[in-house]
Amino acid sequence: MATGIVSTAMHNAASLGSGTYATLANLISAILFAFAVVGYVALTVFTIAGWFTGSGVVNEVRREIATDGFTVLAFTAASGVLAARSLAAGSTWAAVTFAVVALVSWVILGYTAVIAAFFSAAQSREHPPAPTTPLPWTHVNGTWFLMVVGTQSIAVAFGALAAKERVDWYAVVAALWWGTGVLILVVMAVLVAARLIIIGLSADDEVAPYWVFMGAGAISVLAGAEVLGVGAMQRLVSHDVVGTLCLLGWIFGTWLIPLLVALMIWHARRPGTNSGFRTALWSIVFPIGMWGVASRQLGIAWQVSWIKTMGTWEAWVALLIWVIVFVGMARWWWRWLGARRSETSSPAR
Repeated sequence: MATGIVSTAMHNAASLGSGTYATLANLISAILFAFAVVGYVALTVFTIAGWFTGSGVVNEVRREIATDGFTVLAFTAASGVLAARSLAAGSTWAAVTFAVVALVSWVILGYTAVIAAFFSAAQSREHPPAPTTPLPWTHVNGTWFLMVVGTQSIAVAFGALAAKERVDWYAVVAALWWGTGVLILVVMAVLVAARLIIIGLSADDEVAPYWVFMGAGAISVLAGAEVLGVGAMQRLVSHDVVGTLCLLGWIFGTWLIPLLVALMIWHARRPGTNSGFRTALWSIVFPIGMWGVASRQLGIAWQVSWIKTMGTWEAWVALLIWVIVFVGMARWWWRWLGARRSETSSPAR
């Protein structure tokens, strides 16, 4: 998901120049796109295999939600992002395939996730291990915004397809899922804000996923801009309503960035927090990349050149963050492999 959106951002960045610059940007974009597709396929195969070898698919999804929130919707989001990127690469059949997978997975995983979250909260109320701990709220965190990201990724995918293929029902799907995503964003924002006010953050809480809040707003802007781009192909939402909400969402998402940076710094300085690499850091890469892509598309839709230019250049910032997190992950894996080799080569006692 994160790699796919950075690939899209670099593809857009190539339009800012020509010659060596454009060649380099396109090369980076193509490499990242290949990484994203390979990672998508590998993770999908391993995850499905793990579900079917466990206690059942639905139970495994419920267990994951109980511990990690709505992370299962990352698959839907990744499918939608890769659909739009495939279309930019000129592969319509791949774009349609990814878009259909995103839509079907949203129906299955989305409803399962919501139902499982309610069941988990109800069980926590009935069997709390500590009476003074408001456990139902502890399940609410930044990963819940993946429900928004997954929903809006469908709007992005079908909006891009509608603009390219000029198929009306693609535009209708984009408009419907964009509106649904906006409503879910409001609900999730209220829930997460209530959780932060009621419980706050402990040293054990991971704060990186709260960047998904900004990412959810950014992809809502991108999806809305795609809906604006299809014009009269859909009549469910008006141009003025979509445009106004997109602008407000972009302003709010931009306003969140300094707050999220301050939150990361504050939390990292607290005693007992994990300051090393963890997979949750990828939650930062996607929102940063999405903000740039959304800004560029909003600038095009509103014909505001400075927003378009700023969003396009931001691709290099997203790439830098991607490289930092990727290097951290590679170092972590290298150390883990080294520790495993040491354990294997150690003589038995």
